[in-house]
Amino acid sequence: MTWPTAQIMQAQAGAEHHCFTITRRIAHPAFSVSLDTKAAEALADLVPLLCCGEEAAVVGFDRLGRTVSLDLELRRTLRKIADDERRHDAILRGLCAALPVSSQDRAVQHRARNFHLSLSRGGTVLHLARIAGLDAAVCTILSRLLRPGAAISRDDGVHAVLSHIRKDETRHVMVSRGIALAAADRQAVRSAAAEARGALAELLAFGADSFEGLGIDPDRLLSDIKRLPDGLLPR
Repeated sequence: MTWPTAQIMQAQAGAEHHCFTITRRIAHPAFSVSLDTKAAEALADLVPLLCCGEEAAVVGFDRLGRTVSLDLELRRTLRKIADDERRHDAILRGLCAALPVSSQDRAVQHRARNFHLSLSRGGTVLHLARIAGLDAAVCTILSRLLRPGAAISRDDGVHAVLSHIRKDETRHVMVSRGIALAAADRQAVRSAAAEARGALAELLAFGADSFEGLGIDPDRLLSDIKRLPDGLLPR
C-alpha cells in the first residue's frame, strides 16, 4: 500500500512525538508497509500506545540499572534491557512513520503517560513485579497480533519486527520476574503485578476498535490481560 505523500509527511512528524524524553535515542529505520487500509489505520492508532510503553521502559530500566541496592551484574543486565527498549522504541517510531496519521486522542496518550509514571511507586521490587506483569501482557498482545490469519501475518516486514520485540520482551519478563520472586512478601508482589495488568487493560480499552481492525477479539484480549497468569508470580 502506498500512502499519499502529504499523509506520510504528517505521520513522520507525528512519529517523533513522545510520552517521555529518553537519552541516547536511536534513529528510527525506514519501513515499507503493505497492510490494507483498515489494518494500517488500526495499527497506526495502536502503535503510539506501544511507543509510550517502550519509552517508559527505557526510562525505568535506565533508573533501575543505577539502583545501588542491586547486585552489579544485575544492574548491568537491567541497563542492557534499557538498550533493548531503545531499539524497540526506534522500531516502533519507524513503523509509525510508515503508517497513516493516527486518529488517537492525545488524552489517551496523557493517560498512558500517567499510568507508566505510577509503576515505580513502592520501591524497586514492586516496580519490577509490575514490569514482569506488564511485559508478560505485552507478549500476549504481540502473540495475538502475530497469530496466523491476523492482519499482520500478511505483512512479512511488520510481522518480523514485532516478532523480534516479542522475543526480547519474553526474556525481559524472566529477569524482572526473577528479582520479584526473590522478595519476602510474595502477596505484595502478586498484588502489584495484578493491579498493573488491570490498569493496563483499562488503558487498552481505548484501543478496542484498533484490535478489532487487526482481527483480534478485544474483549477476550482485555480479559486475558486483566488476569495474572498463575505461573508468572506464584505464591
